[in-house]
Order: sequence, then C-alpha cells, then structure tokens
Amino acid sequence: MLHVTCQGTPSEHFATGLIRGKTKKTEAELQQLLAQLEQVMKQRWPRYYEEICGIAKGAGREVSEIVMLNTRTEFVYGLVEARDGCTTVYCKTPNGALQGQNWDFFTATKENLIRLTIRQPGLPTIKMITEAGIIGKVGFNSAGVAVNYNALHLQGLRPTGLPSHLALRMALESTSPSEAYEEIVSQGGMAASAFIMVGNAHEAYGLEFSPISLRKQVADANGRIVHTNHCLLNHGPSAQERNPLPDSWSRHGRMGHLLSGFDGTKEAFAKLWEDEDNYPVSICRAYEEGKSRGSTLFNIVFDHVCREATVRVGRPNNPDETFVMAFGDQNNRSASQAKI
Repeated sequence: MLHVTCQGTPSEHFATGLIRGKTKKTEAELQQLLAQLEQVMKQRWPRYYEEICGIAKGAGREVSEIVMLNTRTEFVYGLVEARDGCTTVYCKTPNGALQGQNWDFFTATKENLIRLTIRQPGLPTIKMITEAGIIGKVGFNSAGVAVNYNALHLQGLRPTGLPSHLALRMALESTSPSEAYEEIVSQGGMAASAFIMVGNAHEAYGLEFSPISLRKQVADANGRIVHTNHCLLNHGPSAQERNPLPDSWSRHGRMGHLLSGFDGTKEAFAKLWEDEDNYPVSICRAYEEGKSRGSTLFNIVFDHVCREATVRVGRPNNPDETFVMAFGDQNNRSASQAKI
C-alpha cells in the first residue's frame, strides 16, 4: 500500500462515479448541492477546506471534486437507499484495550486506499488508512486515540451539518475519546448518518448519528462495544432507518457469540476478523455475484497497550499485505516484522 506523509500547513475517482451513479441526480443538481456543501465547509471549517484545496491543486483536479470525495457518505447514504457494511469492536483488557474493524466496501475502491501520516503543528500526529483525497478515515494518533467508521442508514441530508469524514478528522486530532465526542457534538449536528467509534486504553464511545440526531453508545458490563450497520440506539420517531443489509444483524450477533469465548489476547482478537460464518456476507466478507457486492478491503487492529495498529490489506484470512503503524522507533516496521 502506498505510504504518504503530509507535513506542514494544509494547503475521475471511483467515489465520484459512485455518487453520480447512485444519486440519479442531474449534473446541474449535483453541482448546486456541491456548491452549497463547499461554501459551508469554507465558512465553518476553513482549515479543512484549505487542505482540500491543496489536495485539488496537487492532483490537478477541481476543488468541487475533492469536496465530493469528502462528502461521499452524505451523497450516497443521505440521498439514496445505499446499503453497505463493516464490523467494529472495542474490548477492554486487563492491561488496556483492543479495538478494530473490518472495512467492507466495493472492491474497486481497493486501488484507491493509501496509508497516510499527517503531522501538524500543535496537534497529535495522525496515521490512518484512507482513500486518496479523503482527509479523515480509519486510524489513530500519537495521543493514543483510535477511530473506526461504519455505514449507517438513517434518512436525510442536511447540507449545513458536519460531514462524517470531517468528524473523523476531528476525532483523529483529539487527545481523548471524551474530547473527540465533545468536539463533534459542539458542531451543532451532522450532515447525514454514519457510525464512528473513538477509543483509547481507558475509554471508548460509539456515535450513531443522522441529520437530526446523535446518540452515544457506551461500553457494556464487560467493557465492550460492538457495532455493524444498523441502529442499536433509539433515535426517535422522526429518524427513519432505511433498509440496512440483513447481514448487519447476523454479523452483530456472530461477533457477540465469538466474544463470549474471547480470552483477551491480541492473537485471539485478530482471529475474530477472519470468521466466515454465513459466507460470503460474513464478518470476513467476500464478493460473490448476486449475494455480496463488496468484500473486506482491510482489517485494522489497534493495540492500546503498545500504541500500534496492525493492518491486513485485503481479506484478513488471506491478506495481500500486512504492516504495523506505530510512533517513535517502531514507525516503519515491515511486513516481515508484523505479528498479530
């Protein structure tokens, strides 16, 4: 996987094709909505907007295209009945915590994934797996905060709200899960629906949100949070959930079953993500025509004791590549050194 390092002040992709194909809006309608989203971003989050402008300039693309990438969730899930899946878990252990997810999406997206390091003055350094051009996704920072992301299917789009990829970036710039939660809540509401998990060695929260609601999921009595792609919390009668994938419930139940025998070790935690029960729509998802339109594109496991993340690119039971992201002397450990 390409490793890109960004440092200093911020200065036709699969996702844009997906948006144009899924929303069924005319180009004029898309451009009108994009212009509104861009103006809101420029006014409310100028630092992120400046970074997006820098990406556009460096890539030789229009700023509106990079805005579209960073608001893909809002277009694809806010405007239409899109259905996708990921599985996310946080587990307290005797010495700290383990956190991870399988990121499942269209297989064509795999070639756009990059490993990104961002260093900014006065903020924690970020290491994440993202899609080229998207400024916030799945990763962790030098303060020990890890962030995960799942699709959710509550109806609606509010152009003046916070886009979820910007919320992910905010969380990755925070020094604790509590700070991340407060920062996101302080923005006054979200643009569309999604689920974000934020954790460190001491605490974790799940955030289910839509354009009209934001609910906090806390750890259970065993110190665990499990989430897939359907709502676990009550968002009120005005929040309508649009037909999530049926396997969201089966994956959630299966992960709960697997965790009932979990021994707390990193090795056992890693095995959870390889599970193929209910294949191909299993926790370790596979593409199969007519049954599963996507697959697991990467697995990430955060060890909050060691403050490192092990990434397996592709399906974790047969990865294409494995590497460790860490800070300090372990910054560049190779695949041959990656143990999970």
